[in-house]
Amino acid sequence: MLKISIAKGALLAGGLAGLVLSTPAHAQLDQALQTAKRSTAQSAASQQRVADMDDSADAKQREYRAVLQQIDNIRLFVDQQDIYLQSQNSEIESLNEQLGTVEAIKQGMSPMMLRMTVKIEDAIRADMPFLKEQRLARVQRLKNTLGDPAVSPAEQYRQVLNLYKQEVSFGQGLESYEGAHPSKGNSIVNYLRYGRVSLVYMAKDESEIGRYNMKTDTWEPVDGSEALSIRRAIRIAKGEAAPGLVMAPVTVDAN
Repeated sequence: MLKISIAKGALLAGGLAGLVLSTPAHAQLDQALQTAKRSTAQSAASQQRVADMDDSADAKQREYRAVLQQIDNIRLFVDQQDIYLQSQNSEIESLNEQLGTVEAIKQGMSPMMLRMTVKIEDAIRADMPFLKEQRLARVQRLKNTLGDPAVSPAEQYRQVLNLYKQEVSFGQGLESYEGAHPSKGNSIVNYLRYGRVSLVYMAKDESEIGRYNMKTDTWEPVDGSEALSIRRAIRIAKGEAAPGLVMAPVTVDAN
């Protein structure tokens, strides 16, 4: 019995010894696992930090490029403004030069327009006596305009040119109008103007026809054989007949 007890005691002691020996190994394994976990976590954290640093670097690079682009845009805008300012300065200099000559031009325009008005008045008085009163009235209105300081030189010059254009237009076309007889003011006749080639009148009853002679400044009688042609020309001029070829009675110089 003693031997068996001793043997059991020996086995129990041996088991305890084995249990005591196995406990530190298990602790070492847990410690190793914990170390591995910490290492893995640290590695993942390090990798995340590296990724965050890469993202931050990319963002900074993009921001840097955006700033460079903005700088280029600003430089281009400044260059364009410089070109615009140079153009404006050139235009201002040109305008200043022109303004410097405005007064001289104004001083020269007034005498010129007065001379033009006098010349056109002389031409009207020396011309065929058609619509003479109306034409001279236009000249008088122009004189009044030239003497009005409230009217700008540009408007005065425009009216001078308009008068010249009107006088030039009288040299073209066929025109008929009613007016007082050249020598019998109480009688109304039909006048007919062939441009500036010929001016005639015909009594309403066609009993009298006259033609103006520029050289003698007198009215000469026209043969009754031309009455038909003159009557037709008057109707054409008034729009009462279709346009057609007309013959103008003219004065023939015997010399």
